[in-house]
Amino acid sequence: MATDNNAPHIVPWWIYLIIIVCMIPGLSYPLLSTLAASTDATVRGLTWFYPVYTLVSGLLAWMCYGRRTLLTWILLAMLILSHISFYYMAFTLQQVNIYR
Repeated sequence: MATDNNAPHIVPWWIYLIIIVCMIPGLSYPLLSTLAASTDATVRGLTWFYPVYTLVSGLLAWMCYGRRTLLTWILLAMLILSHISFYYMAFTLQQVNIYR
């Protein structure tokens, strides 16, 4: 029996919840960080680009669920790892004060 790749896929409510919880740290980061007011254009640009990356990752994870479920989990894992990396970078830069 052939499957129709264009058929709409149903995403369970708990996947929506997981995706939203994974996206919250990245969406709120520029509002909570002093890096958004940095004088370094690269640091400031990355700080404001990070929510865009978070939105795109969440959207792609939602779109992949059902057809490529493993890719959804890979995208969410990469999103969480990027949160850890970005927060580490931000707190390291704040302590060293090289972003001013």
